[in-house]
Amino acid sequence: MAYYRDFREYLDALEKAGKLRRVKQSINKDTELHALVGWQFRGLSEEDWTGFLFDNVTGINKKKYNCRVASSVIAPSWDVYAIGMKCTREQIDDRWREAHKNPYPPLLVKTGPVKEEIHIGNNLLEHGGLEEFAIPMTEIGWEALPRLTALSWHTKDPDTGVMNVGTYNGYLLGPARSSCRTFHSHLMIHWDKCRKRGIPLQAAAVVGSVPAIHMVSVIRIPYGVNEHDIAGGIAGEPIPMVKCETMDIEIPASAEIVLEGEIPTDYMEPDPACGEHTGYTTFGHMVYAFNIKCITHRKNPIWHDMIIQTPPSEDSIIKAIGEGGKAASFLRDSCGLPQVKDVAWHNCGGGNRLLVIRMQDVGGVRTRNSVVWQALTSSLSLNHMVKMIIAVDEDIDPWDLESVFWAVSFRFQAHRDTKIIEGRLAIYDQSSGHYGMPEEEMIYPTSRTGPQGASAMLMDATRKWDYTPVALPKRQYVDRAREIWQELGFPPLKPREPWYGFSLGSWPEKYRKQAELAEKGEFDKVAKELMSGGKNI
Repeated sequence: MAYYRDFREYLDALEKAGKLRRVKQSINKDTELHALVGWQFRGLSEEDWTGFLFDNVTGINKKKYNCRVASSVIAPSWDVYAIGMKCTREQIDDRWREAHKNPYPPLLVKTGPVKEEIHIGNNLLEHGGLEEFAIPMTEIGWEALPRLTALSWHTKDPDTGVMNVGTYNGYLLGPARSSCRTFHSHLMIHWDKCRKRGIPLQAAAVVGSVPAIHMVSVIRIPYGVNEHDIAGGIAGEPIPMVKCETMDIEIPASAEIVLEGEIPTDYMEPDPACGEHTGYTTFGHMVYAFNIKCITHRKNPIWHDMIIQTPPSEDSIIKAIGEGGKAASFLRDSCGLPQVKDVAWHNCGGGNRLLVIRMQDVGGVRTRNSVVWQALTSSLSLNHMVKMIIAVDEDIDPWDLESVFWAVSFRFQAHRDTKIIEGRLAIYDQSSGHYGMPEEEMIYPTSRTGPQGASAMLMDATRKWDYTPVALPKRQYVDRAREIWQELGFPPLKPREPWYGFSLGSWPEKYRKQAELAEKGEFDKVAKELMSGGKNI
């Protein structure tokens, strides 16, 4: 069975399966869209989580866009993710395993739908550049600019020419400018190599390609492996690619939009406040700039948007599912552990902090304790941010935390069955230190503690200091979105706390003012302030 030809054919498949909500009434991309989509994660059960397609989009400044917005369409749930893979929910892990074992290199073609319109040179801004597209605000009331959330950044290693594809978001800073927000990624390796050569990093940011591209873009594929090959493995066939107009980079031929440009390697600029997958707002980082040289897109393009906020959200779900498939393949095949039956990353950990491994007996032989520990320790290399890994027996459902913690309660002794591994990363994790401390100290904490003698594991999960705002839109916007939800006749909501964003004490005046400017639609003032704070490095 052939894979999807493009993003639009995939959206049609979602709608046919009853997993796409079409919204035809006018929706404000800045004050209503994210709050509306986010309601399903706060107020519905997972079986009711779907993608959204907005046909009539306006902005906070009353602008009407000739651009639809598809939001939360790759992984609002396991069922939707399975449709993107063209398999059943139960086959997802096996499909990932097969993709790694049998990749398909991409197929280079002369042209494709993404070349229907080309804006370059003197014509780059003829339709407004980036501002042609309906790019939403995400956490209105806390963030200060529209955010580009579902970009698949394509860059090449300048030494080997091997392509890397990664999903990193950024902020709209002007018609030909955005930021590129990434920390500890493969793109950073490419950037550092270009910096040493004294040249900018060429990059193509892709919007709205076939689901397989987004699936590989979000998870961490081993460095040096071309994600396009793994995407072909998911599709079961090569993904058609075309050359960029301004650089030697291949991009999906059927994508909705491609932004071609350069990331300076001698300059960085301040990041405004940003809601993150941890459920809290970050600020104060320095991030990359992205200067756009060319924009190609389909006629009447669809902007692809991802929900990144307090978990569960699409961001935590797509990482949990994709990382789970990769983890199962790694532990069983690369580590030689057929005793690993399932792995489950949990939304509450942002999709990459809390991992449960279900072990199984093979050939009627009880799995030895040493094998369990091999699985646990090997899992540390799956993700540099993983914080808690729990191994359970085959009779425990690794996706049901009630079942998991029943096993912890009655099959576990802290002094005997616990190991503390120090020296891990703590990116965005405010439990490692209050937000005012130096960034390097938060990421690489210097404090060292460990259990001594007989012990119990005590987990105090309360805040010990002020935290930054909860990464959801402010209450007035969520309340309005709830009214729209009801007007549209969507299923009754059952809100889970928290269901709107609020301050937890750490909210500097600078970022409060930027967010207030955004609520007035004065994005240009925020962009000017951020760019004026840039510095040569």
